[in-house]
Amino acid sequence: MKHLAIIPLVFIASCASRPQLAVRPAQPAAVEPVEAVRYSEVVRAYYVGRFVDPNHPETMHEQHPIYRIETSARWNLHPGSASTVNLLNPPPDAAFAPPATNDVLIAEMNRQREATARVMTEAVRLSQSYEELQTIFSEMKTVARNNALLGARLANTEQRVSEFGKELEKLSANPPTPTNDVPVFVPDPPDAPK
Repeated sequence: MKHLAIIPLVFIASCASRPQLAVRPAQPAAVEPVEAVRYSEVVRAYYVGRFVDPNHPETMHEQHPIYRIETSARWNLHPGSASTVNLLNPPPDAAFAPPATNDVLIAEMNRQREATARVMTEAVRLSQSYEELQTIFSEMKTVARNNALLGARLANTEQRVSEFGKELEKLSANPPTPTNDVPVFVPDPPDAPK
């Protein structure tokens, strides 16, 4: 009987120890794609050459890239599927509304277009005038060069004429002897006083 008394104790002990259920929070599911919830930041690289630091003139930087955050990360407030999201150019903010257009704005835009067309026409005319001016300038340089050459040739010719004039004066001052013969001796008349 002794054994019989132990059996109900075993049943009571087995009922008293209930298995403990461990509850762990489930891992949150990864959001796929992330752009459906949040836009990532846009980082661009700019390549700069050598430059002197403006704050420290005794410091020179070698060429290197500079990274700049163009757009910070922000929440995607647009409802809908993420398949329509353009990854390179995220849509503007949800609060953005295009500016209203009215007749005054359209008239001003048309006036600006006409002014731009006039400026472009004048730029073409100015370019043509500049080309004509360059042509005239090169022709004037050619004329000036030719004028300088003619002036130098005229000065050279005047010098030669003056040298010829001097030679003529020398020749007329000394009458040349007609021949190399000795002149014939002519005696003085007797009645000539001596």
